[in-house]
Amino acid sequence: MAEQHWVEVDGLVLPRPVAGHPALELVNTFSGWDGTHASDYLETYDHLAVLAGELDLLPAGDVQRLRRAAHRQPEAAAAALERACTVRAVIRDAALDPSDGEAVGALTVATRSAATGVQLVPGHPARWRVQGISPDDLDRPSDAFAWVAADLVTRPEVARVRACPGLGCGWVFLDTSGRRRWCSMAWCGNRAKVRAHAERTRSRR
Repeated sequence: MAEQHWVEVDGLVLPRPVAGHPALELVNTFSGWDGTHASDYLETYDHLAVLAGELDLLPAGDVQRLRRAAHRQPEAAAAALERACTVRAVIRDAALDPSDGEAVGALTVATRSAATGVQLVPGHPARWRVQGISPDDLDRPSDAFAWVAADLVTRPEVARVRACPGLGCGWVFLDTSGRRRWCSMAWCGNRAKVRAHAERTRSRR
């Protein structure tokens, strides 16, 4: 059986991580960046918070507090989810072209609310974590993703960010080998091979 595009985390369906960087994994909660076959994994605020926790951007206890706060404040949660979707698109644009002044400027704006709460967490390597002023700040997941995205676009490896050319995909990833083309050869790569084979067969006929 072919590997699924998704995984289940705490009862929620999220995209299988293939990007190699947490900021890019947020981008990959949406597919169809080319305008075809669009689908979105960020169905609820719970999906956003759980994703941030799964990628180790927020502590597990904070994720649970945020989810409870979101359930108490559905309108605020909807606004926070909408902001996350905006940040997601900004991250994609800035990561694919860090010379794009508009995209980088928008990412700068997105990081400002994170700046007062960001901390370096010790480790090998150390990592950024957005602690936040209030444990109930529903923008904390977006802030965390924006901050690690801003860190990525300042590093040389941003030159290795690629977008999958698969129809209805557009997922992004770090091409560490210099030879990677697809988000996954098992998904978009194989579908492209099947389409190419079908086109060759039709042309011969």
